[in-house]
Amino acid sequence: MAGKQKVAVIGASGYTGEELLRALSRHPGVALTAVTSRQYAGKTVNELLGAQALTVSLTLENLDPATVSDRAEVFFLALPHGAAAEYAVPLLQAGKVVIDLSADFRLKNAAQYREYYQAEHPAPLLLKEAVYGLPELYREALKTARLIACPGCYPTSTILALAPALRYKLIRPETIVVNSLSGVSGAGKKADVLYSFAERDENMMPYSVTRHRHIPEIEQELSNLSGEAVAVSFTPHLVPLTRGMLTTVTAELARPRAPEEVQRIYEEFYRQELFVPVLPPDRLPESKRVLRTNACEVAVRADRRTGRLLLFSAQDNLGKGAALQALQAFNVRFGYPETTGLL
Repeated sequence: MAGKQKVAVIGASGYTGEELLRALSRHPGVALTAVTSRQYAGKTVNELLGAQALTVSLTLENLDPATVSDRAEVFFLALPHGAAAEYAVPLLQAGKVVIDLSADFRLKNAAQYREYYQAEHPAPLLLKEAVYGLPELYREALKTARLIACPGCYPTSTILALAPALRYKLIRPETIVVNSLSGVSGAGKKADVLYSFAERDENMMPYSVTRHRHIPEIEQELSNLSGEAVAVSFTPHLVPLTRGMLTTVTAELARPRAPEEVQRIYEEFYRQELFVPVLPPDRLPESKRVLRTNACEVAVRADRRTGRLLLFSAQDNLGKGAALQALQAFNVRFGYPETTGLL
């Protein structure tokens, strides 16, 4: 096991940053040495989180990359896309390890970043080096990574549901249809009437249809699993939850499969993965069961009547979908048991 790591959280006052602070404050291998926020600079972590982080006696600071560089060896970036790269580049040049929770380093193709984020990529030369921070698929590469690109919440729920089906050629990839339901915290902490209580309570809606920013990330990783280019039909929905995500995936079976066979394939694929429990045939995922955890429940059904495979996953969008998965990747990178600080 590695010794204690000096850790900084850049952008600590958003929903993801706050979740990171809670988790890092109880990690026995972490010494939090810097916490930044432009909006809340001067406030203490205790003022921000109260009793949820009593062991952290730091004050939030507004620090630029050059100033913060000497304060830690590992930097979690909980910043918007674009802003994260402004810190990542100089921190990597200073020899630090960067764990980025934004979208800046998830895509390998800078042209896709330009298309979906309406901006030139701020550090395209780093895209090939970044390791996608999904431990279940990239564990070995994470062990030596300098730059970890943590997955988005929708991609995590989709990729984990589909990984065994694509790896074992159970489905026709061109027939994949994904529908995901997300809690409002996935939109971040911002003042917008769309996310106000009066608009979201007792209300559900699809959004960003055909153009959601996570589509190229999903397709990139599914293509890697399949060994061929994969395009998906993906529709996200906002639902009246603060946090939580439920994803349903359907695809045509490549050939008829017995339900018992696909269940066995999924159970074997995730047998060693504590954070991806494959549910038995009499249960389906529920967001409440994974609330505030790093778990992503998965269930699989072979529908003989329609010849389709039905896949389901549930996770906490701030947990396995963001902050807690980043901590799992940290554990892999620095040699801690993957459950450290997560159970």
